Amino acid sequence: MRRFANGVSFYRNSKLRREKQLRRLAQMRAAKERKRMERDPVDPEPKLVRWHPFEFGVRDKRTGEVAWHDLVSVRHAEIAFRMLLQAERIV
Repeated sequence: MRRFANGVSFYRNSKLRREKQLRRLAQMRAAKERKRMERDPVDPEPKLVRWHPFEFGVRDKRTGEVAWHDLVSVRHAEIAFRMLLQAERIV
C-alpha cells in the first residue's frame, strides 16, 4: 500500500479525477431532483402579502397633489418625510 500512495502515478491527473468526480456527483444530484419532481411536482405556495392598517399622506399645497403611502413603521415615515424635505431644499 505504501508504494501506491508514494508513487508518481498516484498524483498524476488528480485534477482531472477530481473534476470527473464532481461532474458525476452533479449528475447524480440532478437525477435525484428530476425523480423527485416526477414523483411529487411542487406547487408554489401562495405568499402572504403584508397588510398595514395605517397610511400617511402628503399634500403639496402649491399643486394640490396628494400621495398616500402605507405606514410600515415610524422609521419608514421619518425617512420618507426627510427625503421630501431634502428634495424641497434642492428645488
